[in-house]
Amino acid sequence: MGWFSKKNKQEDAIAKADRMMNKGLTSLMMKGFVPKQHREAINQSLDSAKQAQLAATGSLPLTATATVVTITDTGKLINFDPIVVLVLDVTETSGRQYQRTLETLVSKMQIPRVGDRIGLGQNPANPSELIYMGLLTG
Repeated sequence: MGWFSKKNKQEDAIAKADRMMNKGLTSLMMKGFVPKQHREAINQSLDSAKQAQLAATGSLPLTATATVVTITDTGKLINFDPIVVLVLDVTETSGRQYQRTLETLVSKMQIPRVGDRIGLGQNPANPSELIYMGLLTG
């Protein structure tokens, strides 16, 4: 809760939310008051936000590019940014091509459209997953 800690200590909001959701006394309270499917949805949203944060900081290398075939809004929002389902024609840096469906968080300021090229990175937690890294220019 931070009642007795220093006020100038900055902490990443996503890490703080993850800690409150999954560790300590607040986690026990969440398990007691929030249904399991809602806790799972919250953790899934936190994972999406972590992936978006990794991609935004540039700490992941670009492992593939893709062209958007279709985009569908899921109706879910995280900090007013939509979660969408993208059907993509993926081309890895090795040259391998395939089609993949990806549910991801996108910036409301840069929502991809059909035909746009986007960058994809490899999820460090699960190397078989791709992470949306944003629109490519040029």
